[in-house]
Amino acid sequence: MVYSIIFSGLGLIIGSFLNVVLFRSERGMSFVGGRSQCLTCEKTISWYDNIPLLSYLILGGKCRHCQTPISWQYPLVECTTGILFGLVGYIFFDPLHTQALIETFWVLGLVMLLTLIVVVDFRSMEIPLWYLIGANTLTLVYLLVGYFFFEKQPVFLDTELARSLMGGVVAWAFFFALVYFSKETWMGWGDVWLGLLGGLVVGFSYVLPMLTLAFALGALYGIGLMLVAGKNLKTQVPFAPFLAFGILATLFLTESFPQLFWFISW
Repeated sequence: MVYSIIFSGLGLIIGSFLNVVLFRSERGMSFVGGRSQCLTCEKTISWYDNIPLLSYLILGGKCRHCQTPISWQYPLVECTTGILFGLVGYIFFDPLHTQALIETFWVLGLVMLLTLIVVVDFRSMEIPLWYLIGANTLTLVYLLVGYFFFEKQPVFLDTELARSLMGGVVAWAFFFALVYFSKETWMGWGDVWLGLLGGLVVGFSYVLPMLTLAFALGALYGIGLMLVAGKNLKTQVPFAPFLAFGILATLFLTESFPQLFWFISW
């Protein structure tokens, strides 16, 4: 529990940093130097108004100087990252085992990159290529380190690396087929490479649960849009948030409650 609290606090800080990355990259601004400013009154934001989540609550969600509402994105990203980091600390972190430490840092990096992907896709219906490259590269490096330094299986097909590569191929092929045969009306090419990431992360055995969670949540969201906002079946919705949820939920559940997946034998 102590680790969860520490990691949650770290997650709030990282969430604030991710907001800066999103804000500056969206506007083509430099990441070096320069204090944050209000876009409306252009007043420099003081350090005490930049405390993750707390400052937003104290200010009532408005700029201290001009009272312009602050985007919901800021507290939501900070809070979500804090919760996810707390879960990572609770589920994966073990300071006495090197492999657990490496896995923890991998999952933390994955959470950060998936958060960036989700926000950008939700706002623009596009997934930046560099985030996808970064997430897939990070995962491949983690899998290779695990294979060469920690795997003890004599048969390659019994290794985590083999299962992950097979999962990546299967998930990639599934989304590729959806995009190709629908001519990008159902999915975009970014979803194909995010699907590859998902397969690498959860492995061949858990691709189906991952996809089930992602599509179920996406369907519920679509139904909600039709009932509440009057949308129809032709309304485009970003899929990356639901796929990211499926990836992380499957990863966390299989690590914490493997008995839930007793029907999967390989």
